[in-house]
Amino acid sequence: MSSANERLNLRLFTLAFTIIIGVNLYVFKGMFHSLAFASIMAGTFYPLYNRIKNRFKLGPETASAVATTIIVILIVIPVIFIILQVSKETVSLYANVRDGLSMAQVRNFLFGDGPIAQAVLAISDVTGFEVNLNELYGAILSKAQSYSGKVFGTVNNWVSDTISFLFNFLIMILAVFTLFLEGDKLKAFFFKLSPLPDEQEQIILEKFAQMNYVTLICNGLGGIIQGLLAGLGLWLAGFESIFLWSTVMVILAFIPLLGISIVTIPATIYLFATGNHTIATLFFLYTSAIALFVENWFKPKFMGKRIKVNSLLLLFYIIAGMGTFGMAGIFYGPLICIIFLTMVDIFQEYYLPKFS
Repeated sequence: MSSANERLNLRLFTLAFTIIIGVNLYVFKGMFHSLAFASIMAGTFYPLYNRIKNRFKLGPETASAVATTIIVILIVIPVIFIILQVSKETVSLYANVRDGLSMAQVRNFLFGDGPIAQAVLAISDVTGFEVNLNELYGAILSKAQSYSGKVFGTVNNWVSDTISFLFNFLIMILAVFTLFLEGDKLKAFFFKLSPLPDEQEQIILEKFAQMNYVTLICNGLGGIIQGLLAGLGLWLAGFESIFLWSTVMVILAFIPLLGISIVTIPATIYLFATGNHTIATLFFLYTSAIALFVENWFKPKFMGKRIKVNSLLLLFYIIAGMGTFGMAGIFYGPLICIIFLTMVDIFQEYYLPKFS
């Protein structure tokens, strides 16, 4: 066969292969999140699967079933319960936000003669920008009600769309079971499919697994500690919908630098605005101590020598991931970040010297 025919065949094969990859991506796009989360869970709990298989001398099928059952019991069932419970408490969220911002003390603190309102007016005088506090109040109240309404609608869509939820749940569990059972074969298949050397592919896979562990286990436990303890503080301070806000803070704790402060700082301002200065101060100190303990001692201790990424960089990736994938971006953002950084390291070590 001539070289011209070989080049033509290669181009035709490349075109056909690209088309079939595109078709596969199109067909499976509805299952993307289920398969992605299955990969995250399987990668995180694969050491558990190996330990069960080796310690109890079980076959691959039995060990996969046991490990998958443990995931369902420890993660999936609690998540379902949380979604159902949160959906109940979001019913009162809209009214609570509206009534809270409409209170005379809060309105005066933020938009009347209170310190924040006076600070806004002072800045307005210095900068020359005219600020209408009544318009600002109306805009903030409208936005707060809008966002609380969106939360209410989103959570209730999750609950009401039961068929879709159960389908995605079933797909995820089957994918986790399959990844445990056929993990080695799938790894060999993708290594063979990838043009990179096996050594470099192994580096990427190991970094992927480490980031899964850090994101799901380390951040997950840290988030639960912060969410529950800060939720206890909210309850003691007299707030309502504690389960809802605790759940929100567990999720927010995954976001570096900001974390639960997205909830606790507005809560502190609200307590100050309503005249509860002592409670506000104690609440702020208490929640700050929780965040400092978890972020500066618990997580570093728990992570050990595992992967570490600059917090600010990780924050940008999480925000970008949430903008693209929604709440799932909390998990996808760090993974995209670590894969990118790993590829940069591989390029610098294996390929950059060839250009010099």
